[in-house]
Amino acid sequence: MPTQPLDPEHNFSTAAAHIRDAAAQGASLAVLPEYHLFGWAPEDPQFNVIAQTAYQYVGKYQDLAKELKINIVPGTIVTVDPNSKKTASSESPALLHNIAYFIAYTGEILGSYSKANLWLPERAVLISGPDSRRAAASQNGDDKSHDHAPAPVSGEGPPPPHSVIETPLGPVGIVICWDIAFPEAFRTLVRQGARLIIVPTFWTTDDLSSEARKYGPDVDITFLKSALITRAFENTCAIIFCNVGGPAEEGYSGLSRVVLPLVGNVEGGFEDAQPGMKIVEVDMRTVDVAEENYKIREDLARKDWHYGYNLEK
Repeated sequence: MPTQPLDPEHNFSTAAAHIRDAAAQGASLAVLPEYHLFGWAPEDPQFNVIAQTAYQYVGKYQDLAKELKINIVPGTIVTVDPNSKKTASSESPALLHNIAYFIAYTGEILGSYSKANLWLPERAVLISGPDSRRAAASQNGDDKSHDHAPAPVSGEGPPPPHSVIETPLGPVGIVICWDIAFPEAFRTLVRQGARLIIVPTFWTTDDLSSEARKYGPDVDITFLKSALITRAFENTCAIIFCNVGGPAEEGYSGLSRVVLPLVGNVEGGFEDAQPGMKIVEVDMRTVDVAEENYKIREDLARKDWHYGYNLEK
């Protein structure tokens, strides 16, 4: 869906109409794009003002999920931390989080994820997931985070930035947009058992430098298409990628789709940035067959696995 900048009520109404349509066609999961609620316009003072109360729309999506009996990942919502003990002031505005929630068909929030790998322009506006967890641990005077999704803790320090969410669809991971560029994000979710990884995205083609554009008009399209298939194959996982829609001449890349190992792009996705809603049938047995053949997860679970990494500073 295209986003009307700084108009959350309009965008929620548009999203709700799509979700009602999807539920009527028997969909079990509805996924929306990143920044779907009021767009990416941090230079406008209203962006911060709207973010102060944006969490109220999570409750509206909960009501919608319960009414329609459909699971919903409502893209991402830029908001202040709803668990924070601190409030914003004109002298010290609250830090903004870019959060994706998994809402069950019962209306319950089963978990959420705060974007870890921020795109360059986002870093002046948002706080990353790992930084928010460290800040929370410091504020509480302990090593535990009060982030929204439970996470396994191994060793000292706060939990990892990526945590699997147990859902009616099985173990699910969520990453957001630029996280796609980091294989480690997918690896840590797969090592925790994720079979499905959902990727709300606001990816346009207008951020490239003039020098980078000389290499071709479809640099970002190539990036997205190749990275999504690679992540699905190398992790034996299903990926749901939902990007913002809009006119290609204005920099929208679209390409919302489902990707499976062994299969690649699942039939029924978007091949361009045309706005709309599509129902895609996903055969999750493919994930099991891929693992039986590649045994990626089996190798990752070995005690002598030799590509360990540490995301702590």
